[in-house]
Amino acid sequence: MSCREELDLAGAVIDSLKFAADEDCVAGKLAISRLTRLADVLARRDGELECRLAGYRIEKEGETRLGLQLNVRGRLGLRCQRCLGEVEFDCVIDNRLLLVPPGVDWPEEELESDDFDAIPASRELSVMSLVEEEVLLTLPLVPRHADCQSPIGIGGAEMESEPSPFAVLAGLKKH
Repeated sequence: MSCREELDLAGAVIDSLKFAADEDCVAGKLAISRLTRLADVLARRDGELECRLAGYRIEKEGETRLGLQLNVRGRLGLRCQRCLGEVEFDCVIDNRLLLVPPGVDWPEEELESDDFDAIPASRELSVMSLVEEEVLLTLPLVPRHADCQSPIGIGGAEMESEPSPFAVLAGLKKH
């Protein structure tokens, strides 16, 4: 299937059910600086993510299910939670998203499978918001280097030499 190429996906909006039913496809780049919900975890905001969004249909037991296949590739500079420096993170997303139309029950038996996640269908689904949400779900809970030292004064030798506030209180209690 060929994809429509768009230089910037930031303004792309789709009718998710129609997009999936038509098995449409769009691909392009998304500037990391546009993903404002990531700002707190990023050490730098430069670079781009390469994205591809394709609609698909599944015929199962005489019923048609509609979904989206999202592929995202890029490198993010996250803030290490130990040393506060930059730690590189290769963002690789290959997710199948089952669309659940308004008023339709969420398919419990399918949700038990790890093959896809369900999302509510929308007539005006922002591709950028969808990508940002999936990137947030992919990030490590605590980004950090495998072997970095914490900054001096935060759990370092300097702090250990000072008496604990509890030790000071215990000393007052003895007098």
